[in-house]
Amino acid sequence: MVNRRVKITLTAFVLLTLAVSQPGCWDYREVERLGIVLATGVDTAPGGKVKVVVQTIVPSALVRGAGGMGMGAPGFSGVKAYRNRVVEGHTISEALRDLSRQTPRQLFFAHDQVVILSESLARQGVKEVMDYFERSIQVRRTPWLLVARADPVTLLDLPGRVEVTPASRIFNILNERNSVSRYAVQRLGDFMEMMESGSTHPFTAVIDMVPNPASPEEHTKKMPEGHVAEPRENMRINGTAVFRRDRLAGWLDSRESRGLLWVRSQVRGGVIEVPLPEEKDKKAALEILRSKTRLQPEIREGRVLMTAKIKTEANLAETTGPLDLTRPETVAGLERLLAEAVRGEVEAALAKAQQEYRVDVFGFGEAVHRKYPRQWKTMKKEWEDMFPAVQVRVQVESKIRRSGMITNPVEPGQR
Repeated sequence: MVNRRVKITLTAFVLLTLAVSQPGCWDYREVERLGIVLATGVDTAPGGKVKVVVQTIVPSALVRGAGGMGMGAPGFSGVKAYRNRVVEGHTISEALRDLSRQTPRQLFFAHDQVVILSESLARQGVKEVMDYFERSIQVRRTPWLLVARADPVTLLDLPGRVEVTPASRIFNILNERNSVSRYAVQRLGDFMEMMESGSTHPFTAVIDMVPNPASPEEHTKKMPEGHVAEPRENMRINGTAVFRRDRLAGWLDSRESRGLLWVRSQVRGGVIEVPLPEEKDKKAALEILRSKTRLQPEIREGRVLMTAKIKTEANLAETTGPLDLTRPETVAGLERLLAEAVRGEVEAALAKAQQEYRVDVFGFGEAVHRKYPRQWKTMKKEWEDMFPAVQVRVQVESKIRRSGMITNPVEPGQR
């Protein structure tokens, strides 16, 4: 009995000694030795290669700019707060490893905010690219995924006046997506789940470059010394890219994109314009408060019928003509026009997705799967051919809640 207790004590002592002597984090790395990646872009390259651009932060520039305005932005510290590096390879892994010949810092992707795929790559197919992101132990599933209709290298070097890096600029624009509800963006992990799904085709938002109207030619020639001119171009999130399996099928414009969001119950805000009930050439701007959509599938004689029941509430934000809101019929007329506008956006998205691209980005297949799991086992293999023939009925229930600080429009006084 004594020998047994001695053995237990000695074993516990050895284990405790080993635990104390071991380092706390076996893969611990000094942050000063890391190249913290904020954005990643992937494009095609000649010879079947891929071109990868990574945007890393420059800590020394942030420190120099922290004492003044701009937090290291160009024009204040004199040094860009980020560094872009471009490299090519037959695979993303090969390309990124080759960067070690250019930089002494090991790339660290855990803080990656944005992944941008070029249009040419998206049309060619993104399966191989997604394979890298899904296997990587560093890349999280949370970065936003975008398709670029411009060169990703150029996009990730567009100058800004507020954010420290272009990656942060894109990230903050996406954080304001509910202010407009004009594009449908996906996280990297959600996009991969859609791509692997047999019931919903993947989609995500589009980023592009547009001329900057605040940068006229005559102003750039008269800038005082030390001032930084407005950039010639701005980046803009502009519509939605829809995919068939892993290949880009086409685009939805901003109106069609909101039609997609209505169906997916993801409209959280924005402004929708409707004609005035009594003066069709005048407009009323309605601020969307909230919306909710319920999909109700039905199978009749082997055909799928889908009912999309949409409920939405809005406030009157502005009117460009006379509007007597003291009359109940005026409010009812606005609500009817709001319902028609919502239905029109949904039907525009349906026409583009069903007839032109033949992709189910609405989740109709998933709704059928939930309600008819046994039938779906057979329908799943034929869903791409069945989807264009799905009859969709859109029912919209709209409500105007408030009219702002006043009831009727301001009218000039008469003498």
